[in-house]
Amino acid sequence: MAHLLDYLREHVLLADGAMGTRVQALDLSVEKDFLGAENCTDILTKSRPDVVRDIHMGYFAAGSDAVETNTFGTSPVTLGEFGLSAEAFALSKRAAEIAREAAEEFKGDGRPRFVLGSIGPGTKLPTLGHIDYQTLEDAIAVQAGGLAAGGADAFLIETCQDPLQVKAAVNGAKRARSEAKADIPIIVQVTVETTGTLLVGSDIAAAATIVRALDVPIMGLNCATGPQEMSEHVKWLAENWPGMISVLPNAGLPELVEGAPHYPLSPAELAHWQERFVEEDGINIIGGCCGTDIAHIKALDAMLRR
Repeated sequence: MAHLLDYLREHVLLADGAMGTRVQALDLSVEKDFLGAENCTDILTKSRPDVVRDIHMGYFAAGSDAVETNTFGTSPVTLGEFGLSAEAFALSKRAAEIAREAAEEFKGDGRPRFVLGSIGPGTKLPTLGHIDYQTLEDAIAVQAGGLAAGGADAFLIETCQDPLQVKAAVNGAKRARSEAKADIPIIVQVTVETTGTLLVGSDIAAAATIVRALDVPIMGLNCATGPQEMSEHVKWLAENWPGMISVLPNAGLPELVEGAPHYPLSPAELAHWQERFVEEDGINIIGGCCGTDIAHIKALDAMLRR
């Protein structure tokens, strides 16, 4: 199996699209499928592993080199909001195993496939006083420990909104990596709002300074906006960040249509922007976040092949 960093030195890696977008398109029961934990997508790993596996398989079939585990909210802190803290390690481990099982289904095509262990920001940010630093680091260590045990190729700390949360997540992931005695690279993706800053007010330069000090090899952007709104921040990273870069935008800025969020960016438009990022800014990992689906990944795969 190729090491992720080695692969990235030779190739642009295509990650998957949104997990939530695919889940929301399904007719699932709150009681039966979500086990009463409404909006807890992570519990599907336990209740409907077939659904999670099928979503991964769909993205691999569309051309993804890597899929993200269904673990965006499997830290003990976030699961605690559903009374599920004790299941954090097991859910994280099983989710990584399911993604690995899907990857194994495609190993015959001679193309390396990777599993990115998703670690979301949770709902409590230390800079805003929602949670103390050490509690958050300890929680991420449990989540990352499960991902390592399940066979994740990297820790993807994503949708980061708070530099102190980034520090806690990276240090928690490093603890898990050390305990697992595994060479698992860490990726940090921050979310820059339409205001031009992270939620707590830090700009991309301040966030990059902190990520660099933590000795993280890959930094990027995801969520919040579409690629057009990210372009100046992508350019800044290309000119100033010394490591590799990832860009996983939403399918445009969300609009409210009939009471539900709608993402307007077409697959062709996403591919156009990502091609520009690859050619002009030297981006190493591309993919999609909220609102992106199979068609978006197919368009990105076709662009990269071209």
